[in-house]
Amino acid sequence: MESENAVAAEFIRTYGSDVRQLSVYIPYFTGKRGSDVSHAYDGKQGESKLKFPVFDSTLLDFVKKASQTKLMDRNYPYAYSRHRIRTHDDERKFIERATVRDVNVLRGFISRYVLEGMHNGSRWSEGVQEEIFLRVLSKLRDMMDFYQMNQ
Repeated sequence: MESENAVAAEFIRTYGSDVRQLSVYIPYFTGKRGSDVSHAYDGKQGESKLKFPVFDSTLLDFVKKASQTKLMDRNYPYAYSRHRIRTHDDERKFIERATVRDVNVLRGFISRYVLEGMHNGSRWSEGVQEEIFLRVLSKLRDMMDFYQMNQ
């Protein structure tokens, strides 16, 4: 097994810039709910019989930037099945106790909501509502701060 310091150094080297880039969204996600970041199309640009969500521009900016980072893992279902994570409570409990060795699972969580949201718009609102974006970003930033301070 690699030492925790070696794992932490690898985490900082691989994901440090991405975590710093996305950490600026933590204040945005603090206190937000799903209804705060999207609303139903109101017909201002022309009438539509289809109902679809219109998202907050900051959320869209976050999703765009997140989808371009190394934090995205297209094999995210493996993180869920390997750790038997089935509910939002399971996700929150895992995030709470996660260590630097669990970074790939945290990547899986954020990847699920970002990537699935590109096909199912309600997934982005769900990531905000269930505080997954906020908790994962906060955990990754806290880990990075802790290990940078102790190097």
